[in-house]
Amino acid sequence: MSASAFWQPFEVEIGSFSELVDVVENVMEKAVAEDLQFAWRGQVDADWSLHSSLYRRLSLSSATTPQERHLAGEELRILIELNRWGLHNPPNQGRLSVLRQLAMLQHYGAPTRLIDITFNAWVGVWFAIEQKWSNAKPAFENTDARLFAIDVTNRLINENINYRNWEDDLSRPWKEDHQAPIDPREWSTSVLAWKPSSIDSRIFAQNGGFLFGGVPVATRPDGNRFQFPRSPNYRDGWWPIAEGRQACCLAIRPHAFNPVRGAVRSGGLFTFRIKHTAKAEIRNRLEKMFGYKHSTIYPDYSGFANSGTPWLKSC
Repeated sequence: MSASAFWQPFEVEIGSFSELVDVVENVMEKAVAEDLQFAWRGQVDADWSLHSSLYRRLSLSSATTPQERHLAGEELRILIELNRWGLHNPPNQGRLSVLRQLAMLQHYGAPTRLIDITFNAWVGVWFAIEQKWSNAKPAFENTDARLFAIDVTNRLINENINYRNWEDDLSRPWKEDHQAPIDPREWSTSVLAWKPSSIDSRIFAQNGGFLFGGVPVATRPDGNRFQFPRSPNYRDGWWPIAEGRQACCLAIRPHAFNPVRGAVRSGGLFTFRIKHTAKAEIRNRLEKMFGYKHSTIYPDYSGFANSGTPWLKSC
């Protein structure tokens, strides 16, 4: 099952900047009216899955879709190796919490279970229509993009009394034998979000954060269930959980966007397909309106290394 087939029944198509403005305003109206909090994620290819880098790389290395035990085992292996390198305890900072270790790994491109998000809708749009290059040639310009609006109401660990200490925890708080484990009914049947303090200039510039959680399961021993719907019409049934994971590695239910009705509770998302023909116009508007470009979104040396010399071939 392709990710495109998974998202298509729920998506709204955007073909111009004015249509994009209407969509963002409608989501914000819903957020205000229903007291919801949204996070945003943009992807330059509408056919990509919503996967963390660790889940994606495990999927490429395995004949089957990974489950939580696979992800947790590989995550532990990476953290152990990070400690062997001494990078968990950087100079003048003291020992980093597990979440901050993962955030630093994510920043430098190592595989983690974290998925980058932003709490600024327009930054999310910029990531969707970002100019990319491949060997000195424009890439993805003829490919539709995707924008996600993810409801994280009551799921932000910074503001939830049950998870507030996770930011400073020196061991993985989602580990099942942890002293204060997350309720197993929630870890693989819902999502959490984290808005870290400004670890670096990039997090600040992007109003960035992370989405994370356990790999979704259909039914746990306690009877709590999670299912991926095939379409907004419940009569169409549900994707088998293994097929759903091929498109989304977190327990998030897509919803058809309706600005008037259809409240979404925590863990739901809206998805929007931005036509490739609108990318250049939207990119130009965002730079003129907000000054968004590679140098302001990635204001660090690693950002320059990746995007500062697009005219030079790499191979």
